[in-house]
Amino acid sequence: KATVSVLYWTRRKMSGVKRWSARAAKESGGVGAKLWPEMLALSSAEGVANLGQGYPDYAGNEFALQAAHRALDSPVVNQYSGIGGLPVLNKAVSDYYQAVYGGEKLDPAKEVCVLTSATEGLISSTLGLIDEGDEVVIFEPFFPWYLPSVRMAGGVPKVVELKAPGFEVLEEDLAKVFSEKTKMVLLNTPHNPTGHVLKRAELELVAAYCKKYDVICVSDEVYEAQVFTGAEHVRITDLEGMRERTVTVSGSSKMLSLTGWRIGWAYGPEDLVAAIRTVHSFTTYCAPAPLQLAVAETLQHCIETNDFKFDGVAELYRGNWELLADALTKLGATVCPAQGGYFLVADIAYSGMSDIEFVRWLAKEKKVGAVPLAMFFSPGPEGELTHRTLVRFAICKERASIERACRHILQA
Repeated sequence: KATVSVLYWTRRKMSGVKRWSARAAKESGGVGAKLWPEMLALSSAEGVANLGQGYPDYAGNEFALQAAHRALDSPVVNQYSGIGGLPVLNKAVSDYYQAVYGGEKLDPAKEVCVLTSATEGLISSTLGLIDEGDEVVIFEPFFPWYLPSVRMAGGVPKVVELKAPGFEVLEEDLAKVFSEKTKMVLLNTPHNPTGHVLKRAELELVAAYCKKYDVICVSDEVYEAQVFTGAEHVRITDLEGMRERTVTVSGSSKMLSLTGWRIGWAYGPEDLVAAIRTVHSFTTYCAPAPLQLAVAETLQHCIETNDFKFDGVAELYRGNWELLADALTKLGATVCPAQGGYFLVADIAYSGMSDIEFVRWLAKEKKVGAVPLAMFFSPGPEGELTHRTLVRFAICKERASIERACRHILQA
């Protein structure tokens, strides 16, 4: 602890953040913060097939786009919404989950809160639901915002490593991290960055520990609409005894392939959602109102037409995954199985390089951008990245982009 403390204050002094709060300064440095810009620059360089950045390179949901045009012409909707969201969107979210999953219907006014992205839902959940010293279980590799969200709220991360190639949740790992000190578990399915869709048996393991230790579950399910054929997205809130302790975070960015809209939501028990709404009121206050209306109309359109495929993106991504997996296998990599999501993960141990070295080589020699998975794991004792042999590729692209990347990979 003493070594880490000295290292932290040395970094803070050297990085010119003396006027920052200690909370922000702790999250600003490290190798990962410096490496991200380099990786993104490699992916976006001229002539490089960009599979590094995880956003679609096509127009997005056409119905939603047209609904947004209509909303922008409405003077009333271009003003603030209520803190918890436009009532029409709260209702649409409730109606959508009732139509897709059934079960007990959400109270739109009390059990749904519209947010400015699912990412805001995560930080609002930690700030609203945990106190200084509370332990929070998270699974790595993870969305890089998880650790800061926990630490900035004063929580103590207890990390479980999901091991390649399957990245399954194992009971022996849960037994090591859950205790009377555990306040929350952050769950993610379909999983970013691995594409693993947790099976019912895995969710039941997590649920058992939540019930044993009276733990709140915050379930990040933003990739719920990108589940490949043959797999099933099971919500942990639907398991016995979990509705009263689960907050589910999701949103329209991934559903509608419009990641810049930043319309998200959290739903769950009234008391937990009220805490999230309180934090939300002091951060962004309300999500962009015209886009809220557009998302509401789109969800209602899905319900009315009984079409929840969102332009068939799940099948597009499944096909992209298969094409890219074949090319990477021919290159010598071992591809980890996936059942959904935006990404493919490959083990490049054959190359003799670390993941970071391989990504640099791939961009230079093959003109394909990717991201080292080292940045999705917790840092070492001195803040350093632990080099591994796993690399992440974005498959949330139009087919032509994936085909171009495959040609680059296979070129002599």
